[in-house]
Amino acid sequence: MNRTQLTQLLERTYATAESEVDCDQLQAALPALVDLEISGVDPALRFPQVQAHFVQCPDCAEEYRALREIARLEAQHRLPQLEESLKQFEATPSLEQGELA
Repeated sequence: MNRTQLTQLLERTYATAESEVDCDQLQAALPALVDLEISGVDPALRFPQVQAHFVQCPDCAEEYRALREIARLEAQHRLPQLEESLKQFEATPSLEQGELA
């Protein structure tokens, strides 16, 4: 771990609050949060603890961004069809195939 990573970890640790949302709670609420955003409501204004969790947990923040992008594409009728997605997935080398081994 380098100095920057340690600093970021400490900042996230010190940013904790009394009433926090854990990863399981946040994951369960992600679809509703995305629906709020799509309807024009900033979820961070209604649920500030969610934004605090995103600051502390990059994994949950990434999951939220991905779900939001899927919802955006779906709303624009640009979401790839299942067959197209599977072809792209199958064309991508996986770790099991020893790409990074």
